[in-house]
Amino acid sequence: MKLSRIAPLIALVTICSVASQVSAQNAAKIATVNAARVFNEIQEKKDLTAKMENDQKSLQQADVDKKTKLKDLQSAREALKPDAPQYEQANKDLMQAAVDYEVWQRIQGANIQRMQKQQMLNIFNKITNAVGDVAKQKGLDLVIAEQRPEVQDAQLEQMTVDQLRIVINQRNVLFSNPTVDISNDVIAAMDAAYKSGK
Repeated sequence: MKLSRIAPLIALVTICSVASQVSAQNAAKIATVNAARVFNEIQEKKDLTAKMENDQKSLQQADVDKKTKLKDLQSAREALKPDAPQYEQANKDLMQAAVDYEVWQRIQGANIQRMQKQQMLNIFNKITNAVGDVAKQKGLDLVIAEQRPEVQDAQLEQMTVDQLRIVINQRNVLFSNPTVDISNDVIAAMDAAYKSGK
C-alpha cells in the first residue's frame, strides 16, 4: 500500500530531474567579445599602425619638399621684374606647381582615407571569422559584441547630460560573468594566424 503511494512521487521526482537536465542541455551557450579591445590589441593592427605612421612620415617629407619647391619658384618669380621677359614663364611655373601641390594633397588624403577604411574593414572581417572559429571550438551558440564605454570622473565634468546619456546608451551588456568573455581567446587565435602568415 505504501509502495503504491510512493511510486507516483518517485516518478514525479524522476520526471522533474530529467526535465531539468534536458533543459540545461538545451540552454544556449553564450559568450561576449569586446571587438574594440580585440582590434586594438592584435599584433596585425599594431604592425599596421606602425606602417601607417612610417608612411605618414614619408608623406610629410614629400609635403615639405613640395612646399620648398613652391617657395623656390615664388622667390625666383619675385626676383624678376613684372615686365621682364622671363616673368611670365616663372609665374606660369609657380601657378602650375601650386595647382599640382593642391591636387597632390587631395589625392594623398583620399588615398589615405580609402586605405584606412579598407584595412579597418579587412581586420573587422578577420575578427568576425576568428570569433566564429573560437565559438565553434568552444561549442558556443551565440557571441555578443560587448560595448562598454567607460566614463572617467574628469570626462564627466566636461560632459553634458545628453552626452552622458549617449555614452550610457552605447552600453549593450550591463553584466556578464568574466568567464564568458572570449576576447583573449580571439586575440590569441588572430595573433597565431597572423604570425603564421594566414
